[in-house]
Amino acid sequence: MQYQYEYVTIRTGGGFWMNNQECSHRAIIDEHAARGWRYIGYVPTEFTGNGGVKAIDLIFEKQV
Repeated sequence: MQYQYEYVTIRTGGGFWMNNQECSHRAIIDEHAARGWRYIGYVPTEFTGNGGVKAIDLIFEKQV
């Protein structure tokens, strides 16, 4: 089996709470699921100087 992957970057603002200007992570996951993608996890991609997470990539896969 082969899989195709899609990554969606979400900016968190560097603190414990997501930036309100961003779409809800749940809405993004639901939207991708409706299009046949499966949510498989996330990876932190940017950090603050204090070690807070500024951005993450949500990872989705689909069998091709």
